[in-house]
Amino acid sequence: MNWQAGFTRGRPSLWRWGAPLLVWALAALLAGCGQAPAGAAQDTDTLTQVSTYPALQRGQFGGETTFAQLAQRGDFGLGTFDGLDGEMIALDGVFYQATADGAVRVADKALTTPFADVSFFHSSQQLTISQPLQSLDELKAFLGKQLPSANRPYAFKISGTFPYLKFRSVPRQAAPYPTLAAAVGKQKVFEQQNLSATLVGYMLPDYLGTIGVAGYHFHMISADRQRGGHVLDVRVADATVDIDYLGNVDLVIPQNATFQGTNFATPLP
Repeated sequence: MNWQAGFTRGRPSLWRWGAPLLVWALAALLAGCGQAPAGAAQDTDTLTQVSTYPALQRGQFGGETTFAQLAQRGDFGLGTFDGLDGEMIALDGVFYQATADGAVRVADKALTTPFADVSFFHSSQQLTISQPLQSLDELKAFLGKQLPSANRPYAFKISGTFPYLKFRSVPRQAAPYPTLAAAVGKQKVFEQQNLSATLVGYMLPDYLGTIGVAGYHFHMISADRQRGGHVLDVRVADATVDIDYLGNVDLVIPQNATFQGTNFATPLP
């Protein structure tokens, strides 16, 4: 007996109707494999942080997350590199490495980061600074007055020609790594006047201070992409400020044995 003929006699063939549906379902499933959920690649409401600031303070400078992976989480942000090898600035989808000799280069996607904050930047508010601000503290106070609440994170992109900028980078550290404070003691400090640049930064509310840098944190990169680093001080005369209101924080937890075995309740060494 022909099993297919017997199976279909007297009613529509399950094979005839089911096979195309099965093929369609498999094709749809395969097409979705390896893809992020719809909208995830452009989630403009989430700050993604790699590791924690307390881990960085303890000298956990070994990177696990590559910049290729980080680019899936944001096109804007700041951080550092494996071994604390300079300062990272992400702007308009490009990740830059500002090294301790003052040079800036595009970061290789295969490099890794032990600590970073990134997001997909989307301006929620734009304003102009036209009043002179004589220090980084004055800039922070000005920005604080513009925010609708101190209890959510924000991203800042501040562009202009700055009368004065003081910034730093840190040389690569060798294992066994020192604490962050000891490493920063070897920082290289640079000062520039009338520099066209963009400040890239975040403000995290105090309650996030157990995992991140509470308050304001800025890195900068010059308009010609030749200078960059962690901002220590700044004077502002005329600049455009874009503020991105963020609603979520996603923490990438390191899986290495050092992080997993650390008792973060103990005081810093």
